[in-house]
Amino acid sequence: MKILHFHDSPHIHGGATQYLTQVLNELSGSSDENHLFSLGSSIDSDNISSQYNFKYRWAWSPLQRRRDFFGIHAPLASMLAQAIETVSPDLIHIHNCSHFRQTVFSTILYSKPKSIMTVHDFSLNWDASPQCRNAGFKGLLANLANRPQHEKSRRTVLDAVDMFLCPTQALMDGLQLPTFKSRIHRLPIQPTTHCELPGDKLRIFFAGTLFASKGVDILIDALAKLNATHDFEAEIAGSGDQLGNLQDKVAHYCLNSKVKLLGQLSSSQMNEAYSRSNLQVLPSRVPENSPLTVLEAGSRGRASIASHAGGVPELITEDRGWTFQSENSDDLANKLHYIANDMKLLSVKGENMRKWVGTEFDPATHWAQLQAHYSDLIS
Repeated sequence: MKILHFHDSPHIHGGATQYLTQVLNELSGSSDENHLFSLGSSIDSDNISSQYNFKYRWAWSPLQRRRDFFGIHAPLASMLAQAIETVSPDLIHIHNCSHFRQTVFSTILYSKPKSIMTVHDFSLNWDASPQCRNAGFKGLLANLANRPQHEKSRRTVLDAVDMFLCPTQALMDGLQLPTFKSRIHRLPIQPTTHCELPGDKLRIFFAGTLFASKGVDILIDALAKLNATHDFEAEIAGSGDQLGNLQDKVAHYCLNSKVKLLGQLSSSQMNEAYSRSNLQVLPSRVPENSPLTVLEAGSRGRASIASHAGGVPELITEDRGWTFQSENSDDLANKLHYIANDMKLLSVKGENMRKWVGTEFDPATHWAQLQAHYSDLIS
């Protein structure tokens, strides 16, 4: 089977890129043939037969940029159509597309191959869209202009995609996807060797992109409140445009001895960081779908505390971890204070999470289901 994968930003080391890499690795061991069309940078992989990489030439005019991003951008449409014709895939697998949606999905809609999309976030919902502004007169004007374009592209997505794969029920419900062509498809989480949970003090770990949407500043604000009453260590892994601001905030609160910004980590370094921790924190401002760090920490017997939004409450139930009110550093600090005063909860909830992840997110089950979905579409 020939598969053309589409990803708008594989250079960003987020969950969608990690999953794409897993898919390419898994399918390379079968009779499937992988091709990739991406926006921005290409990726280095021996598991791709051919790559097509579109780089947008930034238009000088704001009006023209708006037309390009929200309408049909002819150069991208032409290149994508040519790639589809050249590869002649049996199937198009879309992994992430938040930019140029109208162009990409219109092109896919009028192509011959069937399409399947693994949905990684809530951005098809207007309220969770990056285009949605929440404050001020300018925000109101922007919403009046952007919402109709967002709704138009959403309708195109729903028409173009033949099957949606959703890691959580919350995502399927939240996006109001057509039930007749949507499936729950849990992510594949590799079981890991059990490592002892540190019990001397609260050892917090965050891993992800350092963008404002991830709310790491909220975590640091909470840690500043916790600092007066408890000893702790916090490690923050990742890169992004908020790095400088976060460094300044850590220095402002005099937390340099307790909070470490580690940068981008390799897989072995990530494993070591998980082992040093006893609690994983995800303070996102936006609703998360099925965050890999929560699941990867869980597979190692580490419980998580995360913003109560999106798919998180489906993953982190009361017996498997904690949630807190989104964008509320006081609530997060209070929950961390409670956990620090009863450290045995970390091992109890961490073990519950480990067992649940091992059952629900079994890799063999995931890959068998993916092949079955592929076969269903092209049969």
